[in-house]
Amino acid sequence: MNTCLKDDKLIRLSALAEQTGLSVHTIRNYVDQGLVGVKNRTVGGLLLFDEPAIERLRFIKTARNAAIPLAKIVCLLTASDKRDEVGLTKSLTELNQTIQDTRRKLNTFEQSLFTIRDTRSLPAMESEREGW
Repeated sequence: MNTCLKDDKLIRLSALAEQTGLSVHTIRNYVDQGLVGVKNRTVGGLLLFDEPAIERLRFIKTARNAAIPLAKIVCLLTASDKRDEVGLTKSLTELNQTIQDTRRKLNTFEQSLFTIRDTRSLPAMESEREGW
């Protein structure tokens, strides 16, 4: 068991949560699902993580904030971890399709907002003012 955090650059769960902006509960959930690995544990049982866990969790958080289903994230990361080129290509293709579908839905929604605004004589939306 490793109790030396500084020399090995291992990070406690609470520090990992603080650095990633995720809750301890969420990180434990991701550990349970195999999305992020525990590098070691202290004698007292505290979970310890290495530096790559920070970037991996930030990636997961970014994907989740973009409404990417967790199952798709799991498929992508599993294929990447296993160096499964076929699985990775399939996951990336599906994610690109999800992104395109989401963009189409957002464009349709934005057009609906324009229609509502035009029928109500409301001020221009921020995206119009900034030239989106």
